[in-house]
Amino acid sequence: MNRRIIVLSLLLSPLAHAQPERLVPSSPVDSVVLYVIPTDGIPEQVAATVARALTEDTGMWVKSALQVPSGVTEPFAGTNQYPAEDYLPLGATFAKRLPDAGPRTYFIVLTDKDINSRSRNFRFQYSMHSPMARTSVLSVARLLFTRDGNPASGDVIRLRIQKMLMRIVGEMKFGWQRTTDPADLMYSPIMSIDDIDRMSLTHTAQTRGIPRYDFQPSATEPPRPLPNHI
Repeated sequence: MNRRIIVLSLLLSPLAHAQPERLVPSSPVDSVVLYVIPTDGIPEQVAATVARALTEDTGMWVKSALQVPSGVTEPFAGTNQYPAEDYLPLGATFAKRLPDAGPRTYFIVLTDKDINSRSRNFRFQYSMHSPMARTSVLSVARLLFTRDGNPASGDVIRLRIQKMLMRIVGEMKFGWQRTTDPADLMYSPIMSIDDIDRMSLTHTAQTRGIPRYDFQPSATEPPRPLPNHI
């Protein structure tokens, strides 16, 4: 059985043991705020778990779609990386088919394929965003394993995914700015899995009148090493 499928099966429990404070209230009469779209090797059950966790974490109405084919089949020549840009049209494509999606709904596409931008200015990318298309793609390919290539524990994987999802929501829906603080949720640039593990679930920046929201990490989150500035 594919190692990714085995590791992803660990994610069918909640993404976090402790629930952060909700961001904003949500009205059930509004359209869905976020839609999670599973594709490639992401099981529908994982997407549903992600959607439930995001609803708890943000207080927004988040739903998941059925698994859909990405149509992204050709990696870059000589690599196992796929163009991240090719996932971004999926939001607009499936918005017309998804119940409760509206003109302000944001879409997060989940894939287990390793992705990179067509420019390949970096060795890889965990995610890519298109505000105009109201869509982000998040790859879990590198979140599933330790630095030496062994499968990470379920708790570690869930925490990594939670951080990356909350970064997307914070930046795309709340306008949070990135920061050079290695312990901050919005730390950038993320160059390795160590950077993600060092980040907390807390974003403390207060810019352009955006209120401060503090996310408390899971009680099972391992101790952080002292931050290193890059």
